[in-house]
Amino acid sequence: MLKIGVIGLGDIAQKAYLPVYSKIKDVEFHFYTRNQEKLQSIGSQYRFEHLHSSLESLLESGIKGAFIHSSTSTHEEIVHQLLQHNIHVFVDKPITDYYEGAKRLVELAEEKGLLLMTGFNRRYAPSYMKLKEVADPNMVIVQKNRKGLPGEPRTFIYDDFIHVVDTMRYLFPHPIEDLIVNGRMEGGELYHVVVQFISGGATAIGIMNRDNGTNEEVAEVMGPVEKRTVYNVSKLVISRGMETVEVRSSDWEPTLFRRGFEQMATDFIDAVGTNAKPRFTALDALDTHEICEKIIGELVKKG
Repeated sequence: MLKIGVIGLGDIAQKAYLPVYSKIKDVEFHFYTRNQEKLQSIGSQYRFEHLHSSLESLLESGIKGAFIHSSTSTHEEIVHQLLQHNIHVFVDKPITDYYEGAKRLVELAEEKGLLLMTGFNRRYAPSYMKLKEVADPNMVIVQKNRKGLPGEPRTFIYDDFIHVVDTMRYLFPHPIEDLIVNGRMEGGELYHVVVQFISGGATAIGIMNRDNGTNEEVAEVMGPVEKRTVYNVSKLVISRGMETVEVRSSDWEPTLFRRGFEQMATDFIDAVGTNAKPRFTALDALDTHEICEKIIGELVKKG
C-alpha cells in the first residue's frame, strides 16, 4: 500500500486537508507534528493509526510522498530534508517566502527527479476551470480582499496575494510583456496592492485590498463574445449581451471539492503512486514565486 506522510496539523490542514485524507482509500497516511497532544487528538478523531513522535521516525516509515502543512518559515528546511530522502513533496503555498529559496528547492527536486508540488487549489476548482473556457480573453481581473488586515509586505504577498498572482497566470493565456505594480504602504505595512500584466492588447489585473469593508474573492475573464465571473470560488455567472445566467453547482457537491482541494490532493497522490506527472509542474509554480518577488521589489522601491 502507498504510504504518504503529513507534516503539520494547523488550521489549514484541519479545515482543508484532513477531511479529504480521511476519505481516500488504499493509501496509508503517516502523521507528524511537534504538538503531540494535537496529533493524538486528531488521530482519535479521524481514526488515523500511524502517528509519529519525530520527523526522523516519519522519514524512516517508508513514505513515498509527503504533504507539508507547517508554517511557511519551516518549509525550506523540511522540503530540503524530504527531497534528500528521495521523497516526493507537496507543500502549501508558498514553497518559501523568498524566490531564491524556492528556486533552490525546485532545482533540487528536478535534479533528483522528484515531484515538488505547490498548493494552488484554485487551479483545480471547477468554477475557475470554467473561466478558462472563455474564447480569446482580452482582460482578466482577480480580486481577493479582506477586512482590516494590513500586513508586512513579504508576508502579505507570499502568504496571501500569491493566490491572486497564480490565478492571474492560470487564467491569462498571454506572455507577460510588462509588469506594473502599485500599492499603499503606511508605517511599514501594506494596505493594498494592484498588479497589472500587460501583453499586447490584453491585460490582467490583480487586486488585494486589506482595508476593505468585507472579505471577498472575485475572478472575471472577459472576451469578445462573453464574460464569466466567479464569486468566492463557487458561484459562476456567465454574461452574453443582455443575458446573464448563474450556473449553480450541485447542493450535494462538497465545499472542498468546489474549492479544488480534493482534486489537488488526489492529483499529487496519483502522481506519486503511478510515477506520473501532476497537472502543474514545480517550474510553473516557481514562475509565480518569481513574480511575487518582483512585486515586493517594486513596492519597496516605491516606499
